[in-house]
Amino acid sequence: MFSNPAKSLLRNFTVRLSLWYAMLFTLSAGVLFGLLYFLLASALERKDHEVIETRLRACAAVYDNGGLDALQEFVQSSRDTDKPRSYFVRVAGISGAVLLMNVPEDWVQFDPGALKAGGDMSRLVWLRIPQDAERDFTIASMRLPDNSVLEVGRSTSNREVVLQAFRLNFLAVMIPTLLLGVLGGALFAHRATQPVREVVATARAIIDTGDFSARVPSTANRTDLDDLARQFNRVLDKNQSLIQGMRGALDNVAHDLRTPLARLRGTAEAAMRETSDAAAHEALADCVEESDQVLIMLTALMDITEAESGVMQLHRALTSVNALLASVIDLYQVIAEEKRISVTTHFMTSCEAAVDAVRMRQVFANLLDNALKYTPEGGAVQVSCSTQGGRVAVCIRDTGIGISAAEQPLIWDRMYRGDRSRSQRGLGLGLSLVKAIVEAHHGEVSVESESGRGAAFTVVLPVS
Repeated sequence: MFSNPAKSLLRNFTVRLSLWYAMLFTLSAGVLFGLLYFLLASALERKDHEVIETRLRACAAVYDNGGLDALQEFVQSSRDTDKPRSYFVRVAGISGAVLLMNVPEDWVQFDPGALKAGGDMSRLVWLRIPQDAERDFTIASMRLPDNSVLEVGRSTSNREVVLQAFRLNFLAVMIPTLLLGVLGGALFAHRATQPVREVVATARAIIDTGDFSARVPSTANRTDLDDLARQFNRVLDKNQSLIQGMRGALDNVAHDLRTPLARLRGTAEAAMRETSDAAAHEALADCVEESDQVLIMLTALMDITEAESGVMQLHRALTSVNALLASVIDLYQVIAEEKRISVTTHFMTSCEAAVDAVRMRQVFANLLDNALKYTPEGGAVQVSCSTQGGRVAVCIRDTGIGISAAEQPLIWDRMYRGDRSRSQRGLGLGLSLVKAIVEAHHGEVSVESESGRGAAFTVVLPVS
């Protein structure tokens, strides 16, 4: 099953760190922009209010000193002077009648009737007049000493112009800054996580090759990640010393046990040749046979331990899996004929994989031996080999007693023998050895079976 490249990329620590950095940077920039935008808009609004309030007080002073005529003259002179930025001015009497009104030219769609006389200086009326674009008109009003109402306003569309320019400039600056930040964050994250990648590469090299001498390159830096690499190397040093001690102990045990067992076997064989007593001859024959069983068990245990600890020496070469299977089938053909079990094959062409031929022949022999052992007379065994997406799959299927669902996870354990298999000779190490050797080749082994309906063992090996 192939993983989704996007999901695999998102699971990469460096990529996720870069994305988090980019998200945090973007969020911080957005908050900063929002704060600056709010402060700028508030400052522009306060400035517009200050200008309108200043003009409102000036008009009120002129009205108080010279009356309506003086105010009209003041408005007219101001209109001629500040033509581009002229003000709206209106004076309404007590009854609401308009005594004076000046509407600037850019307020062509403004409806003065929408304003009602009254209120005080603190009252501000905001209107949105739809023209070519939205416009803001800010109007302030105050009650004069004679109870008439003075209203002064001005177009504040320039505020939106400034804010729009601010937004555009922010985007123009923010987009390249964000891209630079993402690239810079990715570069810094890549450099910061270099020790982690070196640890992963070293661990993968040890798993793939079984070479416990591999170490993470050391640096003079004193960061936490560099310290992690150094501590990882210390763990590897201890593991290597333990494994070397284990291998030495296993070699010593093998040597110490094999020598007395070989002597015991030789003594029994010599005694068999010299004795004429039938009972003694049979007892000595049993001693020889049991000695052979102990030697086989010792060898199998050592092989399993070496494979599981990653120290098994594999001489891998591109090998025809079909040829290996054919040689194993030829070896067991006599046993199959004695039990009248038909062995059929289904091989695809060009089933080749980089394997240790001796070890894989041992795997296939164990599986075929089990298939013949637990298949009753007149049964059938099918051996197939095919290629599947860069892998070689070997399936050995029989019509034997089968394996119950409860026992299937246990059959790979050392020395485990099911209740129905105890009537057959065996050590309970065959499938443990099969699993250890296959996994040492970076392959997989599985079983599909039902009680009383046979079993199918599948070995999947990488081509390279």
